[in-house]
Amino acid sequence: MLRELKIKNIVLIEHLNIVFKSGLSVLTGETGTGKSILLDSLGLILGNRSDFSLIRKHAEFASVTGVFDIPVNHPVKTILDKYNIVNDAEIIIRRELKKEGKSKCIINDTLVTRNTLIEVTDQIIEIQGQFEDRGLLNVSSHLSLLDSFAKHEGLITDTKIAYNNVIKYKKLIDEAEIEYNRNNTNSNWIKDSLEQLNSLNPEQHEEESLSLKKSTLVNQDKILSSINNCKKIIEREDGLEDLLNQLIKHIDSISSYGDTSLLDAAEVVNRSSIEINEIKNMINNESLKITEDNQSLEMIDDRLYELRSQARKHNCKVEELPIIIQSLNLELETLSNNEKLSVELKRKYNDSINEYNKSSDILSLSRKKAAVILSSKINKELPHLKLENAKIEIFIENLTDGKRSIQGNDKVIFLACTNSGMDMNPINKIVSGGELSRFLLAIKFVLETSIQNRTIIFDEIDSGIGGSVANAVGVRLAKLGQAYQTIIVTHSPQVTSKGIQHYLIEKNIINNITQTKVTQLFGKDRIEEIARMLSGDTITNEAREAASKLIDENLSCH
Repeated sequence: MLRELKIKNIVLIEHLNIVFKSGLSVLTGETGTGKSILLDSLGLILGNRSDFSLIRKHAEFASVTGVFDIPVNHPVKTILDKYNIVNDAEIIIRRELKKEGKSKCIINDTLVTRNTLIEVTDQIIEIQGQFEDRGLLNVSSHLSLLDSFAKHEGLITDTKIAYNNVIKYKKLIDEAEIEYNRNNTNSNWIKDSLEQLNSLNPEQHEEESLSLKKSTLVNQDKILSSINNCKKIIEREDGLEDLLNQLIKHIDSISSYGDTSLLDAAEVVNRSSIEINEIKNMINNESLKITEDNQSLEMIDDRLYELRSQARKHNCKVEELPIIIQSLNLELETLSNNEKLSVELKRKYNDSINEYNKSSDILSLSRKKAAVILSSKINKELPHLKLENAKIEIFIENLTDGKRSIQGNDKVIFLACTNSGMDMNPINKIVSGGELSRFLLAIKFVLETSIQNRTIIFDEIDSGIGGSVANAVGVRLAKLGQAYQTIIVTHSPQVTSKGIQHYLIEKNIINNITQTKVTQLFGKDRIEEIARMLSGDTITNEAREAASKLIDENLSCH
């Protein structure tokens, strides 16, 4: 609810402070007193483009401030939280214009962009007849109007959940396909590499072993020559074997004479003889192994070449090739799992599309039923608003799959014609400001509930009407004011009499300077203003009595 409006240095307004209340507020005044200035000022805090010509002559700056009371669960709080704007029970919006061509948009002491200002104020106030791309003229609002009337929040929620699942699985599929394509590019290389490595079958420490074998083969003749020399040293006459046997005999002969002091020496010599024999066996085995080894130097070189070539290919050491095999096998397994995952995601994606189509079809059917009822009720209201030959129709267009949205598969457009026999066209294409306001009044009256608990301001709604029609418009405005805070700029005494608050806009000349001021009227002052509206420049007693009667009728209704 708009609680207070402060205007400074806007055209004819030097300083103005208006306090509003709930219900229907009416603003009256003679033509040219400045009613449009108030609407222009409100337009600034609603996000209208900066118009520096509005700055009062000789003033350096202008400002408009609106103070709004906001209920606890009002949807605007979500937007304020999104932009980290501190909020409590009120929102203070200020728009500043400076003579040098600069402007500021401020919400609760936080500097914001004009787009943010529009996003916030669209939730709390609307001026009908002022902005061609907002309110009822904004086609995107038609869907929410119909949904508000249909009261099928559960169907909307189901459709939103299904839509979000479609988007989620589509994103996961895209990510999985990117990963799969990236990996699949290397899959043939991985398979070929594994085939080569598995065929090669590298073993740990094989390079070291082969290098030793290679060294042995290169030096085979020298090694065999040295082995033969070792054998000669052990086996020849007067060799190690022969000398140890002689040593044993001599020690034994000493012992046979009863001298046992060398028995320990005899054991050492015997052990040496056994060890020499073991050395001889080892030498013979090594000689046999070298002569029987059928690996050629060429075979070893080829094997080392293959191992080292594979190590270079995989940028690793030869001893790490077995680990590379494990890693490549893991990559192939991952590719296989990704393929399975992609199949599963596609299944879930298709299921989510089916669920979305089911939910959106049920929602669409509910909308079509509600559209028939809503349009019928609106059409019944139109004659009361001097739109006897007008008609409204709610057209629901089914979107293609490519235009699937979180709100379902429907595009809702309010069509209208103002005279019999005319074609139905989008409402913003065929109605004037006054007609549009009356169409909106009929829609709002039928809805009989606050869509977003916004303040509604009507301009020119009583254009060209009077008498009983104006009275019917006033009655509906008053009733609307019970659900929404409703403000109307009016020239109709019948409408004016229905207001809970009445504000007079007038021009005064002070020190040769024309100024606009706004005064809230009560009692006799209010009767006098309505009498002026009834009779014109010369206010008669009859006009005063008629004005008093209109006010009394309004009071009796309340």
